[in-house]
Amino acid sequence: MDADGWATEFESMSAFDSQYGKRSGYVKPIIDNLGNVLNSNWYISASVPQSFTFEAGLPISIIPIGDDDKSYDGGKPTIFGDHGNPQVRSDTIYGNKTLNGLGVFTYPYLQMGASFFHFRAVIRGMYIPSISELRRFSLFGLGFQYSFGHFFQYMLPKAAQPLDVSLVYGYNSSSIGYRPGDFDGELKLDISTHDFSFVIGYKPVNFFEVMMSLGYQSAEMLSYGELYQEEANVFGNSIRTNDICPDVTVKGNNGFRFGIAIALQISSLHPVIGYDYAGKSSFTTNVLYFKQQFGKDKTPDEIAKDKGYVRGAKTEETPAEEVSAESAEGEE
Repeated sequence: MDADGWATEFESMSAFDSQYGKRSGYVKPIIDNLGNVLNSNWYISASVPQSFTFEAGLPISIIPIGDDDKSYDGGKPTIFGDHGNPQVRSDTIYGNKTLNGLGVFTYPYLQMGASFFHFRAVIRGMYIPSISELRRFSLFGLGFQYSFGHFFQYMLPKAAQPLDVSLVYGYNSSSIGYRPGDFDGELKLDISTHDFSFVIGYKPVNFFEVMMSLGYQSAEMLSYGELYQEEANVFGNSIRTNDICPDVTVKGNNGFRFGIAIALQISSLHPVIGYDYAGKSSFTTNVLYFKQQFGKDKTPDEIAKDKGYVRGAKTEETPAEEVSAESAEGEE
């Protein structure tokens, strides 16, 4: 530990190299939080119109950093964990001072999409050039959605017609490069996530919708690259020390995902605010989002009329007595 009781840069970065011990739990909160953030904001409505629709915005998901992010294996500090007492000799590797100071974890990105005939495609991305210790950052995501309401809404009672159901899939691939201040080389992280969800929505009025999602998510962080320090020996020659060869793969909060959200449509502005749970809580604050529909879809009543469907009608059957009488007359 350093003079203040925090982990040194070498101690923190060495958790990515299995030769220094199996400490994947030390860095697991990174992918736990990052996976939850990236698997958010894939849907803005349970309904996908038949007419052409375009959308774009800046979704943001916010995850509070809690006590569960700061320890693992019964109390060992993670990279988000607290510091120790520098006056007490200890083999414990404590938290990183910078990451410990984070109150929330967030990850903004640009997103746009289009839909037609109840099928929606979404792309998202972000790129940041080398800035200080952050050597590179890129994100690419691709999502799909299909809504099924047009198959059954026209058969429902009037009060239930605003109900819709859709299937959503989202994939993200992100690449991060990091170089601590006292090191040469680069720690490289490749992040991949998947999300499958069923979304149920109810829109009592055109400008307001409440939604619930149930599904499965996965996230994985692969580390590679090389980090090292250079020092001068007694002869004045430069030698490499503290070599770190990242090789650890860590899985995030893989499993069940649940979400609730509300969406508004105010002219072309389409803000969405929601809550998700996938191993931990997160909040979606997708307020800078725009959606424009070009054309107007048929109402459930208009669809029922086109199909010749009469809601609540019963097929009239000929009574058995009449059938028997008709048969007897035919024999005569």
